[in-house]
Amino acid sequence: MTLMGELPGAHATLAALTSAREVLVDAADTEAATHLLLALLLLKIASDTEAAAQDPDGTYGSPLTWGPTAPGAQMLAVPADARFEHLFQQRFADGNDQRILTSLQRLTQSNPATLGEVFDVLRLHDGWPRDPDRRDLALSRLLGRLSVPALDFRSLRGMYRADIGDAVDRLLERAQPRRSKLPLAHVPEAVCWLMAALMDPVEDDSICDPSCHGGSLLLAASRWARSRHGARRHRLLGQEERDEGWARTRLRLLLHGEDNHAIHAGTPLLHDMLVQPDGTLQRFHVQLSRPPFALAWIPERGRRDPHHRFVHGMPPRQWGHLALLQHMLKAMDPQHGRIAMVVPHGVLFRRGEEALIRRRLLDANLIECVIGLPDRLFAGTPVATALLVLRSVRNDDAVLFIDARQLQPKGKRTVKLDRAAAERLLTLCQQRQSVPGLACRAEPALLAHHEGNLSVARYVHPDAPSCSPSLETVRGERAQLRSQLDGLERVLEANLLTLASPRARTG
Repeated sequence: MTLMGELPGAHATLAALTSAREVLVDAADTEAATHLLLALLLLKIASDTEAAAQDPDGTYGSPLTWGPTAPGAQMLAVPADARFEHLFQQRFADGNDQRILTSLQRLTQSNPATLGEVFDVLRLHDGWPRDPDRRDLALSRLLGRLSVPALDFRSLRGMYRADIGDAVDRLLERAQPRRSKLPLAHVPEAVCWLMAALMDPVEDDSICDPSCHGGSLLLAASRWARSRHGARRHRLLGQEERDEGWARTRLRLLLHGEDNHAIHAGTPLLHDMLVQPDGTLQRFHVQLSRPPFALAWIPERGRRDPHHRFVHGMPPRQWGHLALLQHMLKAMDPQHGRIAMVVPHGVLFRRGEEALIRRRLLDANLIECVIGLPDRLFAGTPVATALLVLRSVRNDDAVLFIDARQLQPKGKRTVKLDRAAAERLLTLCQQRQSVPGLACRAEPALLAHHEGNLSVARYVHPDAPSCSPSLETVRGERAQLRSQLDGLERVLEANLLTLASPRARTG
């Protein structure tokens, strides 16, 4: 048997956390048990980082020599008497549950801006083993399994390890209820990559998702900024409608090495959380969002809006996507702002007030690209969707339409859009040229002809498929040709008989 410490990093981390999670298998609430485990992991990372920084032997070097970091949990302050090692040392004594809660409370009190109310909202107390008589023993095992070499973070010297975030995501996905309407990865990985690539966040950019369930798009944008531009000073901001989703997103971002984030509860159409000290809306360089596909709003609030966001029109009560888009436009940096937003396909072609809003957005030259996404791309919903790309300042007044369904991998039932297709879409968006059957660069005259209808099918016409003829068709054509040949042979035979007759020879 391979020892835990000898396993490859990513495998070892997931295996260690999975083993620790098994201790809480009989918890009253499976999600709360996973959140309890991740809260302890957060405490473990922060404790190991401080232990390495204060190491008297200098084994891990001075923090002054540690390289630039993506610190996340490593930046949390931990009181000396609340560190994980103290929990581990006292694990055989009674009262593990109270000691764990006390340590997590002290961690929260030392980091109020980052962790305030997060653990309370996640209901960690529902993650205890059900049997009170066996609880101390189970929690003792839990603390022991979190102390294996694979989960020793002291040698990181304040750096972040990507396998931690990957393992955390696997655990969160397993904890989701089977019939959850909105899974953790509510945006497929290839779409996250594409949206981040189209936005191309750089150093010092502010990045916002006003509907950031789980933070997948924020994480994708941060990865792009760090890997492509070496950015470390970008900021992640967002709002999440549900309190539990807000708390889980904060915890997830910290465990992914992101400490430069500010996630607020609520929705921007009801709660103006992302505002400046003077009450005006914050401005962002990059905004990415995949809001709920059933997004209602209250037009009456829009008419009293102090920020004057809905200048292009008031969409219907039951379709709030163009209201959210106008909020994002108002919050867009006037010089470098860009938006990528997934919307239901009906947003592109419905008539009435929505058509008027689309025409005004076109007149303002804000829409850069419309990508029709493959059907059933998002888990749990059959809604047809599209990706809108907008910019505050553009170099031309044409709109590029792309039918991404033509790039759907062949023969794969589960993968609707893979990384290769996402890279092809990025290239098409960068080139901005018409490609028969795939992309259309629509000039203002063509857009005016369609009266603001942005349905991709109006502009991109797939090539006629080259269908192979069926066996019945070929047999029918053969019979028809044989009949025509028989007729010609009869005519020729009659002509030959006529020429060979005595009357024909004497004539």
